[in-house]
Amino acid sequence: MVIRKRINNDEPALIFVTTTVTDFTPIFNIPEAAGAAMNQLRETAIFFKASLPGYVLMPTHLHLLLGLKRLDSLSRFMQSYKSLSTRKIGKLELGKMGNRLKENGKFRLWKTRFDDVIITSEKQFRIKLDYIHNNPVKAGLVDNPSDWPYSSAGDWLGDKPGMIEVDMK
Repeated sequence: MVIRKRINNDEPALIFVTTTVTDFTPIFNIPEAAGAAMNQLRETAIFFKASLPGYVLMPTHLHLLLGLKRLDSLSRFMQSYKSLSTRKIGKLELGKMGNRLKENGKFRLWKTRFDDVIITSEKQFRIKLDYIHNNPVKAGLVDNPSDWPYSSAGDWLGDKPGMIEVDMK
């Protein structure tokens, strides 16, 4: 049983979230698709008045540290983000990569589910934040975490701001 169903859902929470592209298609290797996904993440966070202490958009998936005023809004946040980003990215010229994400003529960007872990300590927060920032390095995409453009690493390392303002409090 999901832990979210066993705790008080009307209280604030910090959650580590992972969601994956259908069939692990590396759609976010296309800069326009990555940019659209990042813009939608920013807009969704603003709409939900959510805090984003950390994030990384990888070619096939997204990791977030997401602060919500009510834990029970997590599913609505993710549904909104995934639906709106799918519509925006589906309108882009994606070539063969986009065709891989079509099922019966309908563009399906994200897998329907997502994974979440409620952060309960500063230590757990730091472990997840380091994991997020080192993901592109472990994948061999960059040598330095802050060189990945779709990450909050530059904000935390003081190198350069990322595409989305992060909450470092």
